[in-house]
Order: sequence, then structure tokens, then C-alpha cells
Amino acid sequence: MKDERVRVARPVKGTAAEPLGRRERGKQEKLRRIKQSAREVFHKKGYEAATTREIAARADVAYGTLFVYARDKRDLLMMVVNDDLDALTEPALERAFRKGPLIDQVVEFFRPRFQYWAREPEFSRHAVREMFEFLTHGEDAGIETARFRARRTQLAAKLSELIRCKQEAGRITRDEDPETIAWLILAIYLSENRQWLEARKPDIRGVIGRLRHLLRLAIQGVGADPREWGAEGGSVRRGRSPRRGSSQRSEA
Repeated sequence: MKDERVRVARPVKGTAAEPLGRRERGKQEKLRRIKQSAREVFHKKGYEAATTREIAARADVAYGTLFVYARDKRDLLMMVVNDDLDALTEPALERAFRKGPLIDQVVEFFRPRFQYWAREPEFSRHAVREMFEFLTHGEDAGIETARFRARRTQLAAKLSELIRCKQEAGRITRDEDPETIAWLILAIYLSENRQWLEARKPDIRGVIGRLRHLLRLAIQGVGADPREWGAEGGSVRRGRSPRRGSSQRSEA
């Protein structure tokens, strides 16, 4: 049986970065202060009560300068969340690509995200709700909101690698496109995460159990009779699903 692990690319060591000029260092320092200020104000006062003026004052930057780095309050919220989630992705990916059943690999891929969202449930609810509102109404996005949205496509690509690896090892069917399977898995996670966060005190053990159950249904299937999933004449042959694109939304 083929080795199911995939090597995760790592930064090349020994490459020295070019020293930053004074102006660039100044911009990065302002960005650092803005991020820290936004994090502190959101956690202390909550998203609704927080104001961009207070965030700018706390960061010791001019009010207009704040909007050089973030389009609006939502963008500031996403700025905080983006850095946190980016730090989770590669370690979670390495754990997911270890040998084991697909269901265990997917659960380990998402477990750190549930743990992150559970640390500050109220803060997390606002982040997820704001992103849902943006996706629903199709508003123009600031750079950090667009970055948050793009992460879905990135996560789907990572999951596609995992699915493709399982297909090459002969562990799951090759009849379906790995990208389609990945988006199905991601849709299950996103839906479950949003519903779970609405609880007064989100329980990680409970949501992991439910995620595992839903993934088992997706992997096993629920219709023993092929006619139940739309096969003509009871044929067991599954057709390839359409690739994500022309007639489908780009968001899960």
C-alpha cells in the first residue's frame, strides 16, 4: 500500500531577508499596534460596542491612518482572526497527513479551529456572523475580509491534497473529483461550526463527536439502494460530479 503522507513544504533555511528601510519599519510598527489595539478593544468591549476611533486612539495612530490598514470595523475584526487562523493551518495540516483513516485525519485537521473559536465564544460569534453577512449580501470587501474569505479556497485545496492521496492509495473511490469531495467536507465543517457557536457555552467534545458522525455519513453514504441517490434503473455506477465553477458559488 502506498504511503499516504504528503510532505509539507517548509521555508528554506539560511536565506537572509533584506533589511527593512525606516519607512517600512514604521508602517509595520503601526500595523502591529493597530492589530494589538483591535484585539484588546474587541475582547474587552465586544464587537458591537467597539469603535474604530477607540481602536485608533489606543494604537496611537491618526484616525484616518487606521483606514490605510483596514477598510472598516469588520476588516479590523478579520485582521485579528486572520493571523490567528494562519498560525493554526500548517501544524494542523502536518497532523492531518499522518497515516490513519480519512475520518480521523479530517477531524484532526479541524480540531484546532474548534479549539480556537471556543476560547472567546462571543468574539468568535461576531467573526463568523460578520463573514456570513458579507457572503450573503455580496458587499465590497476590505483586504482582510477578502483574505478571510480566500482561506476557504485554501482549506479546500489542502483537503483536496489529502483526498487525492487517499485515492492514489486505493482507500477511497476515484470516481469523484477530489476537489468536490473536499468542498463537501468543508461545507460540513462550516455549517457545523456556525451552528455550534450559537450555543451559550460551545462544547468542543460535543462538536467533534457530531462532526465525526456527519463525516461518517458523508464517507459511507446513506442510500444502499442506488435509486435513492438518483441512479437510473438501479445502476450502481456513479458519474463524476461537475467541477466547482461555472454554475456554483465560489463560497461554501
